Amino acid sequence: MTTLSRPSPRHVGPAVTEGAPSASARSSWVPELHGLRGLALALVVMFHLFGHGRVSGGVDVFLVVSGYLATATLLRRAERRALDPVAYWGRTFVRLAPPALVVLAATTLLMVLTAPQNTWLQTLREIFATATYWVNWEMISGQLAYGAAGPGTSPVQHFWSLSVQAQFFLAWPLVILLTAWLARRARVAAGPALTVVTAVATVWSFVFAAQLAAADQAVAYFHSGARFWELGAGALAFLLGRWVRVPDRVRPALAWTGLALVVACGFVLDGGSLFPGPLALWPVLGTLFVMFGSGGDRAATTPTPLMRFLGWRPLTWVADRSYSLYIWHWPLLIAYLNLRDRDQVGIRGAVVILAVAVLLAWLTDLTVARGAQAFRDRRGDRPALVAAVLAIALVAVPTGLWANATERQQAAELAALDEPVPSEQYPGALVLTQGASPRDATVRPDPVVAAEDLPESQVQPGCVQGHGREMPNDIDVLTCDITTPETPTRTVAMVGASHIMQWVPAFERIAEENDWHLVLVAKQGCRMQDPATEVQGFPSCRPWNESLVGVLDGIAPDAVVVDGTETGVAAGTAERILPGQLAAWQKLDAQGVPVLALRDNMRFETNPVDCVAEHGADGDCGRARADLLGAPDPLTTTAGIPDSLVPLDLTDALCTADECPAVVGNVLVYRDDDHISATYVRTVAPYLDTLLHRDAPWLFAG
Repeated sequence: MTTLSRPSPRHVGPAVTEGAPSASARSSWVPELHGLRGLALALVVMFHLFGHGRVSGGVDVFLVVSGYLATATLLRRAERRALDPVAYWGRTFVRLAPPALVVLAATTLLMVLTAPQNTWLQTLREIFATATYWVNWEMISGQLAYGAAGPGTSPVQHFWSLSVQAQFFLAWPLVILLTAWLARRARVAAGPALTVVTAVATVWSFVFAAQLAAADQAVAYFHSGARFWELGAGALAFLLGRWVRVPDRVRPALAWTGLALVVACGFVLDGGSLFPGPLALWPVLGTLFVMFGSGGDRAATTPTPLMRFLGWRPLTWVADRSYSLYIWHWPLLIAYLNLRDRDQVGIRGAVVILAVAVLLAWLTDLTVARGAQAFRDRRGDRPALVAAVLAIALVAVPTGLWANATERQQAAELAALDEPVPSEQYPGALVLTQGASPRDATVRPDPVVAAEDLPESQVQPGCVQGHGREMPNDIDVLTCDITTPETPTRTVAMVGASHIMQWVPAFERIAEENDWHLVLVAKQGCRMQDPATEVQGFPSCRPWNESLVGVLDGIAPDAVVVDGTETGVAAGTAERILPGQLAAWQKLDAQGVPVLALRDNMRFETNPVDCVAEHGADGDCGRARADLLGAPDPLTTTAGIPDSLVPLDLTDALCTADECPAVVGNVLVYRDDDHISATYVRTVAPYLDTLLHRDAPWLFAG
């Protein structure tokens, strides 16, 4: 059976373009673009539903077409000194907002009916951001941070492209108006002036996108600045098309080549991990080839084969409803996956989703879109903008209030986690390590707030590189004092990424009891590795590791605690030690600094917190220990391990002999699919203390 894995946040694209140019701009209108829009939308939806979530390149087609059509409309009006940005916004947003708001209202209902409650807050944030046209930035801040709280796949993530285009539609009239005014002052034509401005901005955006995609492709995918070059390419196509003429004999080959590039893109390239870097030129150039290769003198009297193909009724029917079809299909897909408790949709499910999406798109266009257009026709552009803003407020205000109330409630629940553990009611790991018997109690932390059950140091500004929801791009090595006794008996440095940070509460408790100076040196997504070797992780991990050497020399630790091994997700994945880690440990050993290496914990294919939220503590939410954690521990068998290294295997405090449960001793073990909750880590402290006294007795005074 053909299946679609639950798509990543980047596997979505836009389905909205500025409408056809006004009558005054018809001389620059390319009729084939309407059919191309339908074809691009069909590719986007088909790849989402039937193509394993691959990016089709349709997003890039729509951005180019949007830039072309918006510039065609706006520049012609600016040249006649008739450009009214407010009226333009009214025409644009009265068309975009009402259908989107209907879908957002339906998505909110689907969220309540099908999504785990612990995902609601982030989804509400994103619905609010979608209604107010900045959800692409919310995606960056709320979804993309390493280990960030939030759902794995949002039902509104496809709206990121609408936000990028809406931001363009808001800013571009002002840019053109200012450029035209300056051009008149300089006694030059507005068209050439705008061409220079657009070319400079497009080149800058292309270079910026290439650099950002190389450093943090996930951020670049949603970034407005990194996406502008595709809109700018469309704008330049219109501007240069007024002077550049492709010979008629070349046009057909150019246009068909462009169409082939557009269709083939999703089959050849994985745009979800490559765009909007330089390889996004594939669909962009394909669209430009169609633009410059279409029409011609003979097309004025006899339709070309390309015109007949792109004018095919099914394509134009899809194009007529492309916006509504696009905004409907994605939340229906996510709701289906949530409702069926699945991460894949088969062919029959995809067909059902497609049929429902087409029906709802048709009804939305027939009622909401036509009604909004009729209001604008009767009342005018400015009242239409007022109506669009009021409609946006009807969704944004209650959603924002709901999100704020949920945040306050969750803050109170997180505050309750300060009660000491382990306890008789919440023994946690003591059930596995000491045979404790818990009393009946609700699960702590509540799955609704589990994602936020982090060590305080991990969210303290200035403590961790890439703290909170920021992407870990910077290379400065930050140090954070966890405990600072007046006369420390030992200095212990914890160095690494989130899988070392999660253990801070347990080490902190032991450090306080033994007067250690405990220092955290952490960077999201970066393990300590020898920079002279291949450094795995973010591109910034190598320079961070280069600076780390000097920082550790300054700390002069008696021991360094590090991530020891790395488990995978797929069953049977071999647990491993990164080569760069082993080399770094050998260098520390040569300096006389012992290493305490923590064995990695279980990773889940799906979030066990969602499972507990839906099925409770007694649900089958764990995972077989043998899936990822075999025997023996690589820290005890790998060649080249320094004799001074102390392997710390805490698996027996997380798992039974056969299973790694999601809840132990009334405490939720995990806060997401691969990180331990801070509450549970505190219950592991006694077991960790026992291991350290046995295997690293020199850490303790006396």
